[in-house]
Amino acid sequence: MNLAFVRARLPLAALALFVFAAPTRAQTAAPVSPAPPRAYDFYGRGPYRRNIPRPAAVLGYEAGATHSTFRDQERVILAIAAAAKDRVRVIEYGKSVEGRPLRLVLVSAPENIARLETIRQEIGKLADPRLLASQAEGERLCQTTPVITWINHCIHGDESASFETVLQTLYTLAASEAPAITETLQKSVVILNPVFNPDGHERFAVYYNSVAVGSPEPFAYDQRQPWAISGRFNHYRFDMNRDKLMLSQPESQMETAAFLQWHPQVFADQHGQPENYFFPPNSLPSNRNVDRARINKWTDIFGRANGAAFDRYGWQYVTRETFDFFYPGYLDTWTSLSGAIGMTYETDGGGNLARRRNDDTISTLRDAISHHYETALSTIVTAAKRHDELLRDYLAYRRGALAPPPANSANAPNSATTASATSEKMRRVVILPGADPGRLKELATLLLREGVEVRELKTAFSSNRAWNYMAAGDKMRAAQTQTFAPGALVVDMAQPQGHVARAVLEPDPDFEPEFVREQYARRVRNEKRNENEPKEGYDFYDTTAWALPYAFGLDAYWTEDAPPVEGRLLRLDAQGRADATGAVGGIAGGRASVAYVFRYDSDGAAFLALRLLQEDYKLAVATKPVRLGGRDWPRGALIARVVRNPETLHARLAQLAGETGVSVTAINSGYSDESPVGLGSENVVSLRKPGVAVIADDSVSQTGFGAIWHLFEREVGLKFTPLRLASLRANTLARFNVIVLPEGYGYAGALGKTGLDALKQWIGAGGVLIGLGSGGQWFTDKDAALTSAIPVGSDVKDDEKDAKKDDGKPEARKPDGSPAVPPKPKKPLRLPGAIFRAQIDPTHFLGFGYEKGEIAVPLEGATFLKPSKMGANPVTFGPGPSRLSGFAWPDNTEALLANTAYVVDEPIGEGHALLYLNDPTFRASWPGLRRLFLSGILFGPTSAILAPARRAEE
Repeated sequence: MNLAFVRARLPLAALALFVFAAPTRAQTAAPVSPAPPRAYDFYGRGPYRRNIPRPAAVLGYEAGATHSTFRDQERVILAIAAAAKDRVRVIEYGKSVEGRPLRLVLVSAPENIARLETIRQEIGKLADPRLLASQAEGERLCQTTPVITWINHCIHGDESASFETVLQTLYTLAASEAPAITETLQKSVVILNPVFNPDGHERFAVYYNSVAVGSPEPFAYDQRQPWAISGRFNHYRFDMNRDKLMLSQPESQMETAAFLQWHPQVFADQHGQPENYFFPPNSLPSNRNVDRARINKWTDIFGRANGAAFDRYGWQYVTRETFDFFYPGYLDTWTSLSGAIGMTYETDGGGNLARRRNDDTISTLRDAISHHYETALSTIVTAAKRHDELLRDYLAYRRGALAPPPANSANAPNSATTASATSEKMRRVVILPGADPGRLKELATLLLREGVEVRELKTAFSSNRAWNYMAAGDKMRAAQTQTFAPGALVVDMAQPQGHVARAVLEPDPDFEPEFVREQYARRVRNEKRNENEPKEGYDFYDTTAWALPYAFGLDAYWTEDAPPVEGRLLRLDAQGRADATGAVGGIAGGRASVAYVFRYDSDGAAFLALRLLQEDYKLAVATKPVRLGGRDWPRGALIARVVRNPETLHARLAQLAGETGVSVTAINSGYSDESPVGLGSENVVSLRKPGVAVIADDSVSQTGFGAIWHLFEREVGLKFTPLRLASLRANTLARFNVIVLPEGYGYAGALGKTGLDALKQWIGAGGVLIGLGSGGQWFTDKDAALTSAIPVGSDVKDDEKDAKKDDGKPEARKPDGSPAVPPKPKKPLRLPGAIFRAQIDPTHFLGFGYEKGEIAVPLEGATFLKPSKMGANPVTFGPGPSRLSGFAWPDNTEALLANTAYVVDEPIGEGHALLYLNDPTFRASWPGLRRLFLSGILFGPTSAILAPARRAEE
């Protein structure tokens, strides 16, 4: 080992970790102070096979000396695999966005490696019990088939200890001849995913290695990553440990497909870096669909084994704290829903070479690697020891998905809540195509990628116990009889992946009652504290609502009955898309002599219009219903006049219509029959070509920027320019007519008065400023004055503090823990993420195509908006109740949300400041709101779009 190399990268305290490798002599001199603890030895599970190279022999440095790059890791993995062919197989299952290979490394005993495909098929039978010939066959497979244990590494690229750990774990499994290891490999197949997020890790590692000196101080330069460098996220800056719900990223899609090929029984996901190591059992809440009793049993088994391993070294760890098990977008929750025992392991180090703990001790990257290494091996060995029991429980869980849970079972929900009662009764979900069959096909694709069986209805059927998703909450009165037409999607809960299906489709997931009571109790205690007293935090780790029918904006019903239906089981085609009927795009009526027209009621229509404008074709929009070609077209219809476009329009429009799935109609006469609104009407307004910039800066959320980037580049095909805030000056602004502000903070301060004045002048001249979430909420600041909307409670000093002091008497409470006589709310309490019903104005350009006038929207945070008094409020909340799904604070949320605005359009001169209270691009998880966002870009720059109404007022 080159100690000079190591010394250049590590502080002296960390360098001591490597001294153990040097030989020592017996000491005969006078007694000295006790020696420091011996450094952890990664090679204490011998004897080892001599032909298998150690990682350090390939790399030239010991574990933790530096951050290995992707190619470093690849060299070690391939070298070990080549030397240990009897135990190791490497499978490439895809490529990252930037083209790096994604691999699985399978390790097992030679006899198992020789029959991997047979083992995969046998596990497949346990995963789908319908394939078993008998109960006896299932029991035989549980006794004879190796258990599958999957260890996942580096989904967050700068949580670097897991990236390094896989090298030590693989070497031990491939080389050790210790009985504990060889017996484990006989009973199991271990799957190592070396790096889920290679692009993020490479971005981090290359930068970090270029500046690292190994200082543990929190203020050291190499303890912070620049905005564009941060390695936590993938190429598009998505947090992929939140992407299991939507599978928006290629890495997530391909890893999920590989998971569903192997159906592991244990899945451990390695992360970092809290103060102390975390492993399950988890904190509350937990998703009821994972079978809480099963997960509690097994996380306790693995937790005790991990604890025993740590106790041998005196290492610190924590369980049942912080990390919950509720949102199905996490890897651990989703894999558990699929039948594995999914667990998150958070190591206390990594992301740097060394760091100073709260008690001034030093934690090194090597420490963090050793801790992950111990839990990985402990998990693998424990799974093999409990082989038969794990497989039996797995089979029982998958078999249980084929039938609904019995009432009052250990897995049954708390029937005292509406959400629980709904989920328990839900047998089937039917999703209607509506006006956007393309979006329906997109949802079908997602469900198939999740492993959920989906059928496309061939003939109509009726349900006698159907419930409309949008009739939830206050509108949920009684089940109705509903007939469903061909083309709808049918998802039965009784299927092997039924727990996943229920989790992602159920309208309103439930919490454990004890969890909710604790949050209410904290609220009560907080309300009694004075203004400057510290308040207790709440235990919501992530969003509490996500039902896919709401997210996709599609009409859907869940039914209590499941009569037989005639439907076609859908499959993924060669492009990885559902082979559903979907939208068929193209031109009807041949070559137009006057114009082409298409409706603006689908995402594809927005994509098509933006791509045409981007390529300098001329489009117009009907701001009122229009009559063309003997047909009535709704407001928002888009028109391409032949005479105002080049000859290439005909062929290019046909091509793009096919790609976007939009039906375009050729018009050969401009005569509008009896309608006053025709092709030449002033209500048919020519659109301006959008020139789009998106702010990308230190004050901007990386995931917020990334979601916009992904939408524009991967879905719309819209070119844009990333800009720094400091660039928003008059000469730069003149190059764009749309500027998007992602989620962020400190916009007003960063712009300063000069920048803000220039921005207002630009808007007045016809620019469109679009603020998403916190990227728009600052419009309400007095210094910004970009809207007349104001936050609810912005003039209240105390946060719902009751003026009445505690008199020592117990306060009367309802059974759920909320106050019997609640105080009148003044400010919204922070929402962790829920879904609400909102009204949308279809006459406003942001509402074009939303003819029903009602949509589901996500709401997170503590900001509600009183409507603009000077501008328009195209999306609002009614008098309520409006909650559809997720957690809301009783006696607060609904009372303060009533009659507020969700989207505000503040006209400034010839332009617009558009404020979206929450980001519609968030995690690519709200396809139903894509068009609401894109309409601001498509129509906003056209100042004349509302000119007829303005002239009428004059």
